[in-house]
Amino acid sequence: MASRLYLRNEVMTQPGTPMGTATLDADAGHVGSQRLFCLSMSHVKGGGQTRRSWSWGVGGAAHYDLVALFLSPALVAQTLEAGQHLTLAAALQGVAAPGQPGEFHLRAFAYLWRPGVGWVATLSAADAASQHGVNGGADIGSDEIWRVMDFPALAEDIGVRESDRIALELWCWFNYDDANESDTYAEFWGGTDDAKGDGEVVADAASYLAYSGDLILAQEVLMNSANILVGARDLQVDGANVGALDGGVTVSYEPTHIEHTADQRMGIQRVDKIAERMTISASLKEATLENLRIAWGQPTSAIGQDGAKTTLHVGGNGAVTEHVLVMTGKAPGTNRTRTITCHKAVAIEASAHSYTKDGATVYPVRFVLVEDGTKDEGFKYISIEDDDGQFRFA
Repeated sequence: MASRLYLRNEVMTQPGTPMGTATLDADAGHVGSQRLFCLSMSHVKGGGQTRRSWSWGVGGAAHYDLVALFLSPALVAQTLEAGQHLTLAAALQGVAAPGQPGEFHLRAFAYLWRPGVGWVATLSAADAASQHGVNGGADIGSDEIWRVMDFPALAEDIGVRESDRIALELWCWFNYDDANESDTYAEFWGGTDDAKGDGEVVADAASYLAYSGDLILAQEVLMNSANILVGARDLQVDGANVGALDGGVTVSYEPTHIEHTADQRMGIQRVDKIAERMTISASLKEATLENLRIAWGQPTSAIGQDGAKTTLHVGGNGAVTEHVLVMTGKAPGTNRTRTITCHKAVAIEASAHSYTKDGATVYPVRFVLVEDGTKDEGFKYISIEDDDGQFRFA
């Protein structure tokens, strides 16, 4: 879906914003110095329409006039792909004397702007090296007329670096036959209405620049609080919930790499991953014998039941018990659950517990994950799934 950036009547405070045109088109300069104050674009609409008007005093020839400069929020690193295109929607008003033929076109120049560099590539032409604007339809009339203009598609991929921005120069093109023409013209932005079609009358224009693909703004990545995970987790061992935990569950991934160097070169020539290790750690707060059996790595046969009496036997058994671990908890987003499944896990390391009057008895346990030979390469340790459904403790 297209990403719309609405034109706002707010002066940019970004250091180094454009303070003049980057196009090679000649600006006739009839709009005044306010056209060089860089305004903002936002994915949020403005609250009220802004009208920028000026008088035309030079007829009888074609002229370009810069009306306003706009700069988008910072972008993240991404690729603007060949075949995608920009669309500009803006409202114009032109009051011409009766009987005086002429043309009043919406014109625009859009480009990738980089702090400290300026113009990087043109986004409003098939040739990224071009620095000329694009003309839209003509209109003269006393009403505010909505104009929707599709720019030529990008002919090549354009790489965006972190903190690059899209700059838009809003222009008009005039061509009047009467050398004495001196009427008033205007462009509009900052309103709330962006639902009109090309040529329709609009009274509260929310002019915008749209990209036909997905345009990723830096603020969209950094400000999604729903992606912050806070809260405890549930842990199941071999299908049975171990109950209350003390301090949650820790999942650790530890790759081992070897760096290859050569006497004839200064830097590292290649890096190979030669080993990887994953561990799961938790402290089981429900002091059942079953939880103690798990913490001490004993087999299921180590627990015996005789009526109301339960007995755990420890020692002299060299077998290693492999477990399936499943952890569940909140996932990023709203009412979503994350499930982590560990296919094979073995309890390792010493595990001690104490009985004290001023603290609960906990069973610390640390599992090392073992490759599951029945799984494909890259799938042998764990799987992590985020799915719809609100997480609740078992």
